[in-house]
Amino acid sequence: MFGNLPIDRYLFMVLATGDGYGGLEHLDSTSLVCKRRDLPAPGLEEPDKDYRQFLGLCSHEYFHLWNVKRIRPARLAEADLSREVHTELLWAFEGITSYYDDLALARSGRVTAEAYLELLAGIVTRVQRGPGRLRQSVAASSFDAWTKFYKQDENAPNAIVSYYAKGALVALGLDVTLRRLSGDRLSLDDLMRTLWQRYGKPGVGVPERGIEAVVAELLGKPVDDFFDAFVYGAGELPLADWFETLGIGFRLRAQTAPDDLGACRADAPTDVSPPALGARFEARPEGLRLTQVVAGSAAQGAGLSPGDCLLAIDGERLGETNLADLLRRADGGVVEIHYFRRDRLRRTAMTVAQAVPDTCDLWLLDAAEAGPAQLQRRAAWLSSNRET
Repeated sequence: MFGNLPIDRYLFMVLATGDGYGGLEHLDSTSLVCKRRDLPAPGLEEPDKDYRQFLGLCSHEYFHLWNVKRIRPARLAEADLSREVHTELLWAFEGITSYYDDLALARSGRVTAEAYLELLAGIVTRVQRGPGRLRQSVAASSFDAWTKFYKQDENAPNAIVSYYAKGALVALGLDVTLRRLSGDRLSLDDLMRTLWQRYGKPGVGVPERGIEAVVAELLGKPVDDFFDAFVYGAGELPLADWFETLGIGFRLRAQTAPDDLGACRADAPTDVSPPALGARFEARPEGLRLTQVVAGSAAQGAGLSPGDCLLAIDGERLGETNLADLLRRADGGVVEIHYFRRDRLRRTAMTVAQAVPDTCDLWLLDAAEAGPAQLQRRAAWLSSNRET
């Protein structure tokens, strides 16, 4: 993609543990933590879900070799490391990297196109499940990283958005926009190569509005409407339109199981809408302790708050395994909940609500569903076709 490796040797340092995940990029190496089960088992022919996660982590930190460690915001290049440094550009440096990490797995043939779409559907699902996506822009999320993103409280999903995850989707939209407005002459790859030549190789920091200036230069006209709406604004992303442009089917449906983060499939049932509590919790011997309550959910409507420990629904002891069943059996759509708030026993009536369509499915459109231009654009998107 960039034409050459700016170093002679790159080192992956991996600590495999029982339960861990994360990475930190350096100039010519990365330090990674992963679960032992994320490493490939002997005889594994195709990367499974766990190994794909590890490959994506490796890909993410490796892409940082260019984007962050060399192409970097001017404010970070000139940073006084004794204090916080604020920039609105983390959506690009982490979000664009998060966009390319899994895409690179498909382009390099490490995973199939279908496996990649499943990974991408998971990102869409995580963003859609946070009401904060409509309250904080990715530029504001970047600027507030020190004070909000890395100091999250129980209300975080309702108030903030991840510049990693939503930033990756904004990067997708920017890629689509460049392809559309240039008649498929340009893509996000060209933007990254230009940033590399202008800022990365000479070691010059990117100004706060530098990326949109380069986009305007490449296209010969500004695209302020894109940046105003999706980088500095907090509106809903037009994902269906973006995916259709790439010859990808898109749908949002209700979650069907606790581990359902979306899939690559066109035939998932859309008429299934199980009841939802609208809260995240930790299962404890005494009950379910709420850690976060989603704004506008059934739990919030019943007056429940983070820290409450739910004990019973309609007189039956509550556990992680029977929650959905007890909500489903609600008489008249209302249940009585007994819970502890600190050390006092309380009860409340909760109107059961159906799960909202926040789970993403993506799939490859066939020739009967997509035109030749869409199919050709998708093929270019999923391939690494840099001219040398």
